[in-house]
Amino acid sequence: MVQIRISDLLHNPDFYLFGLENEDALFLPMNRESYAKSIFFDGRIKPTHDHVIRVPLIPLLTSVSQMIATVPRIGWIFHMAHTGSTLLSRALDRPGKNLVIREPMPLRVLGVEAGALHKFTSESESWKKLLHLAILMLDRRYAKDEAILVKANVPVNAIIPDLLAKSPHPQALLLHFGLEDYLTAILRSANHRKWVDHIFSEIQLDKHPETAPFNALQNAEKAAALWLFQIRIYADVLAANSSVRSLDANILFDEPLPCLKAASDYFDCPIGDDEARSIVSGGLFSTYSKNPNALFDNERRKERVTETRLVLADDIIMARRWVESRLAISPLPERLAQPLCGENSMLL
Repeated sequence: MVQIRISDLLHNPDFYLFGLENEDALFLPMNRESYAKSIFFDGRIKPTHDHVIRVPLIPLLTSVSQMIATVPRIGWIFHMAHTGSTLLSRALDRPGKNLVIREPMPLRVLGVEAGALHKFTSESESWKKLLHLAILMLDRRYAKDEAILVKANVPVNAIIPDLLAKSPHPQALLLHFGLEDYLTAILRSANHRKWVDHIFSEIQLDKHPETAPFNALQNAEKAAALWLFQIRIYADVLAANSSVRSLDANILFDEPLPCLKAASDYFDCPIGDDEARSIVSGGLFSTYSKNPNALFDNERRKERVTETRLVLADDIIMARRWVESRLAISPLPERLAQPLCGENSMLL
């Protein structure tokens, strides 16, 4: 058996940090092809084989602590649910030009642990060390000049400031919807509503200052609280970081070509006109981004939005009233600043 050294784990992307379990770090064997095949890097990851490499966490953290001055070169895609982040990140995924990692589990776990209030474990030294480890394990590449792009998931929104603080000029794209489009996306089925209840509980949103005064929220109000929580984070991040960009999901869906080119330029992996047109006119944009076997495109999405808005009319009214009651106390900007492409829609 080949002995694996800590230096291999720290610098070779063939060893992917899949999870943190008790006193161990769990690595999976990868290669460039398995990265490309992995639409998600959670339980759906496609390693070269299923043998988990367990590494004691303490010596790994000790080695990482010596790299504390390392400035990561990671481009981040942060998003609300169902805003096209999987679609965009797959469109950007071009072997040899960049390495794209979608929804890494360690960041999700750390986001959940941090909670929803930014009080939390992000103030603990052990949590900070684990976050530093997770970032460095993402910041490894197959080629020296290869861009690294990481698409996070919803719980990670709570720790965006912690992630961006690691870089003096962070590259981050904030994909978002206005309130009604967001509600239409995440309340459209019973399973989606279950997800709202689950994520609301998981990130402890019931303890948030804007939410805690309410003893029992309806499902639509929970969705509204989730939207408001994320939008406030995005607005604050944009105000604090002139290098960060926002992107209205509707612009991405309606105008994918300029959005793909703008995102590629922004993340320092520019794409030619012909290649960009080929990607946008190909199978990726005519199938469901999470399931390439399911046909789906922007026209069908628009039809579904129109149908769902009618069904959710009462929920949308309830959610809007809840948000407006909170904005009367603490307003938001009319639209998010620093758009990557086009002009962002009104938030309300």
